Amino acid sequence: MKSRIEEYRRAVAQTGSNYAAAKLLGVNESTIRRAMQRHGLSQSAPGVEMPDFPDDDIPVEEIIALQAKRYIQRKQSHDAHTWFPVKVTDKKPVGILWFGDPHLDDNGADWPTLTKHIDLCKTTDGLYGANIGDTTNNWAGRLVRLYANQDTSVKTARRLAEWFMVDSGVTWLVWLIGNHDAWGDGADILARMAKTHGTQKLVCHDWEARFRLTFPGGWEPKIYAAHDFPGHSQWNPLHGPMKAGQMGQEADLYVCGHKHNAAYFTFPNAARGGREQHFLRLRGYKGMDDHTRRLGIVEQDCEGGALTIFVPEKQKILVFPDVEEGADYLKWLRR
Repeated sequence: MKSRIEEYRRAVAQTGSNYAAAKLLGVNESTIRRAMQRHGLSQSAPGVEMPDFPDDDIPVEEIIALQAKRYIQRKQSHDAHTWFPVKVTDKKPVGILWFGDPHLDDNGADWPTLTKHIDLCKTTDGLYGANIGDTTNNWAGRLVRLYANQDTSVKTARRLAEWFMVDSGVTWLVWLIGNHDAWGDGADILARMAKTHGTQKLVCHDWEARFRLTFPGGWEPKIYAAHDFPGHSQWNPLHGPMKAGQMGQEADLYVCGHKHNAAYFTFPNAARGGREQHFLRLRGYKGMDDHTRRLGIVEQDCEGGALTIFVPEKQKILVFPDVEEGADYLKWLRR
């Protein structure tokens, strides 16, 4: 080791810097710097020579190179997941059944309506499913106490979520992670379910998904689905998605949930070149909510989901708050 230190010293003296010496010798700059520091420390006590200890980690230059490589990989994945294409090989109209916040384990979960919608999604040709998030209550922190007020355990809740994702028979396009899903390790559990048990490619995104349906004739309607959009108004339940439509990224359909109220609006947006834009908020399947009553909010008496139909021949999107009516119309269009 002494001879190596001397080699480092000579190189530094010759080149005038650790960086130039490292380049001359073909080693990392930190290797020379640390070796010189250790050697200097070993000479601080006369008559003894301290041992040279190996570094406890790889050189920082290698860490930087790895970080750069990981960034490139992550950036490629991020870009691929942003406005990703979903190729529709069918030339007929297709539909998406949007499941609002399911809260499958809640005592107020409307399972009769939910199972009806699941069956429609399973049995209607050309109809796919999308979950807007908050699959279970997944109480965390001080809210864990609320498990005492529901009949379903954590274990059973996860079994319900797994059944909904894997075994319900719904062909899913996207599955969003809502705020309830993200608490604790809930998001990781759902992501692992999607990866491990999925029988199809299932896009499981945190909070939002931006994608395009690409039809054989060239029509590519853009869909911006999010658990919710920023912005709130007591007068307009669609304030958040409409704000995104005016000031955010351009899309044909904006869909969200989260606030447990339903609303729908459409108009040709002159600010977007006359683009016909649709704004849809889903009520979700959780009802009879004590928290809602304490806030003085009167619950809506409507379904927890909605259905959208994409008609490539007319390049038109149709929105049905009544899921059964939408499924019947899709069947008629595909005859």
